[in-house]
Amino acid sequence: MTPQTRAAVFAAAVLALALPAMALADAASHLATLEAKCAHDREAKIKPLRDAQIAKCKADKANDPEHCEHFFSDYGNGGRRTPRLFGDLPSCVAAAKARTALQADD
Repeated sequence: MTPQTRAAVFAAAVLALALPAMALADAASHLATLEAKCAHDREAKIKPLRDAQIAKCKADKANDPEHCEHFFSDYGNGGRRTPRLFGDLPSCVAAAKARTALQADD
């Protein structure tokens, strides 16, 4: 094998290995964008609900306002007994599908 042939084979091997890695990086970047869009869309829907819960808590003079702020700071994100709110928004469904597809490719 000539040096030029060896170099061409090496370049082809590097390219064959690099293309899937680049595609995976693009998919991961796309997923991050979709997840950020989902988080933004969910926050826009949850914020008024969270603010209402905090206001309701603060209206009871027996409650410490700081406790109200802290207790409801993660309102809408789900927990042991409550589901995550607005996970069915179109941007969140798209992010979930992209996440599943990316995990399937691993």
